[in-house]
Amino acid sequence: MNDQRSGSETGKTIKSIETMLEILESIRRREEAGVTEIASDIGMSKSTAHHYVKTLELYNCLEKTNGRYRLGLQFLTYGGQARAGQRLYQLAKNDVDRLAAETGEEVRLAVEQRGRGITLYQSTGAHVDQARSYVGQVEELHCTAAGKAFLAALPAQRVEALLDDLELRAFTPETIMDRDELVAELEEIRARDVAFDDEERHEGVRCVAVSITNRSDELLGAISVSGPTSRLTGDRFSTTIPNQLQNIVGVVEVNTTYSEWEENVPQ
Repeated sequence: MNDQRSGSETGKTIKSIETMLEILESIRRREEAGVTEIASDIGMSKSTAHHYVKTLELYNCLEKTNGRYRLGLQFLTYGGQARAGQRLYQLAKNDVDRLAAETGEEVRLAVEQRGRGITLYQSTGAHVDQARSYVGQVEELHCTAAGKAFLAALPAQRVEALLDDLELRAFTPETIMDRDELVAELEEIRARDVAFDDEERHEGVRCVAVSITNRSDELLGAISVSGPTSRLTGDRFSTTIPNQLQNIVGVVEVNTTYSEWEENVPQ
């Protein structure tokens, strides 16, 4: 499991909770797993792993089917409440829906958290039969349009720290694996205010993303539009969808500014 704690947050921790989270992450990566797989992945005895998963199952955090465990619906309760408390979700949800209707494609609202991109909300247009992503999906930053939009919008010191920790792993033949090449592309993204993923994460899929910032230029998130290469082609990929995205993000940023101003007005 990747260490998701930032350097400033490391210190005394409770080992049993760390182990529980490692087990949950192991299952999340696989979608489902047996006790033997979990024990091998975490590096513990099968009997110890069994005690953990039975406890998690008792609290509806895991579900068991045919001897294999999946994440339970209890996390839907936690996740739903966590998302409902996100101001960006409240402010951008309707605009994401509108963009999905306009483009007919899959539109996602994502946030950056500890060096990874997390889908906060998604909406699908008329062209999409089945979404490729899901709410809560975690993705690497170097190979997605939203991830590169995040990196381009973050302060230089933070970007350097993230790049030091990022494994530039290849997912397709188009994935950027060279740090200098990635840094050069981030400069281009800053100049044009739009990021592209041309089959870098999934073969046959293209994506466009624009970051969302507040009036202090702090990164809040990003909105992306993705679709198959057969539909996202030519001017539609390079110009039309980027323009639609920038317009929508502009609306979200205005609403964010107004929301912050309203919050600070004395009652």
